[in-house]
Amino acid sequence: MKKVLYIALAVLLMAACQPEHYRTVYPAGQPELKATMLTQSVLYGTDSVAFDVEINETQTPLSQLQVKVMVGLRVVASEMLRTPDFHYQAQLKYPVPFGPNMQENDDVKVYLTATNVEGTATNLILTGCTGRRPAMETMYIMPPTIQYTLIGKGQQMTYDEANGVFVAYDLHYPKSIECLLAVTGTKFGRVDWNTPVFGMLNNELSLITREQFEAEEASAIVLENDNFETIDTIIFNPVTFEITIGGKVAMPVSALDVQTDLTEEPAYISSSSARKDYRGAKIFFDKDSEVEITGVTDLSKAYNLDWMEYLGGNKVKFLGEKGMYYLSYKVAEDYLVVEPLYELIAPDVMYVCGVGLGQPSWTPTASSGWGFDSPNQNMVCRLVAPNTYQVTAYMLNGENADYDNYGSLNFKFFHQHGWGGEEAGGDYAQQGLTIVGVGPDGITKKDGSTGNEKGNWIATSDPVDGVYRITLNKNNMTTTYEKIR
Repeated sequence: MKKVLYIALAVLLMAACQPEHYRTVYPAGQPELKATMLTQSVLYGTDSVAFDVEINETQTPLSQLQVKVMVGLRVVASEMLRTPDFHYQAQLKYPVPFGPNMQENDDVKVYLTATNVEGTATNLILTGCTGRRPAMETMYIMPPTIQYTLIGKGQQMTYDEANGVFVAYDLHYPKSIECLLAVTGTKFGRVDWNTPVFGMLNNELSLITREQFEAEEASAIVLENDNFETIDTIIFNPVTFEITIGGKVAMPVSALDVQTDLTEEPAYISSSSARKDYRGAKIFFDKDSEVEITGVTDLSKAYNLDWMEYLGGNKVKFLGEKGMYYLSYKVAEDYLVVEPLYELIAPDVMYVCGVGLGQPSWTPTASSGWGFDSPNQNMVCRLVAPNTYQVTAYMLNGENADYDNYGSLNFKFFHQHGWGGEEAGGDYAQQGLTIVGVGPDGITKKDGSTGNEKGNWIATSDPVDGVYRITLNKNNMTTTYEKIR
């Protein structure tokens, strides 16, 4: 116990011997702040405002300098600088970004506040600089990448001088699109980054650079409204940076007649020869809605096996998600083909294309060549579960003159309409049919050479002739075939 007491006393004695520390208190003082504006004019989004600043204090050390650059009521730059000792001198420069409500010849002001360690402050406002807006005599609605197909190669807007806005009417865009607004667009659907381009930066519509966009620091503008069938109007105010969209309000179909509501030779089918075999139109469907369909010979045989459920009589239930679809009626085969808009890509849909496939009508024909020119050359796979796609197709396997032990049925899955984003057949196990998923090395032909079937799905020489429900499951990497008839 005595030892503990001795130690405690020693600690107290040591603490008593330590020198006391107090903050030095200075007089209130008064910083002397001088500054000179070096820039008379700036181009918003391109130039910087520069100025000289000098701070002196004779009694009290300096602490900090607060800098705010303002255009009108908008703070476009702000910084707090440390200013030690009794003297600070520097030449400072701040970029002036281009933002909403920044007008031609607005004053660009610099607000300075110098403070010493006792909290005494001196304020100064620098003037004499004005801002200029970038030249924007034209404006284009442009795709964010050349591979983006929803808005084609872009659309020039018209300047409405009376209202000071750029407008585009009579558009036929889906209800949700991505775009950039560019002062200059090229005929090839590319953005000219040498002139101003608008995108999203920090969740705000802003001027962006190519470097920011490619580094994914900036992104495309998303325009969407689930209440629209399509977007047909886009208005951009270059002063307030506001975008307004308009469109046709979506009214899901509840009844249609294929003879009156679908037009002959629908233009969305790119093959003019195949177009003659169909009637078709863009139709807005609601999920799980009942639709009465007339004008077909027998709806129980004409309804689409992947996107519709037959309810009896002239009614079906639509199984897809709410939205716009191409509805094509193949006249000779008395069969309805449902396709989402071709611009949709995985994960919403996938496409299967190849030789030996066809729409599963009761009098089907199989495709003899690859392509995306008609609804019989490729078919849409509906998303029926996470990472799981289903398509029902007529499959016909015949002789293959080029290969031993392989037939003519040969196809592949794609992420988009028109060859984009292929799945690799060799990555999938096959269940239900003697189909081979070809690996990256391909298969050997009769003459010893390697064909072009790398990554394809190809049948063996076993006969196949019927309608099958095909399920592509990316979760367990299988392709399953179930015979329907």
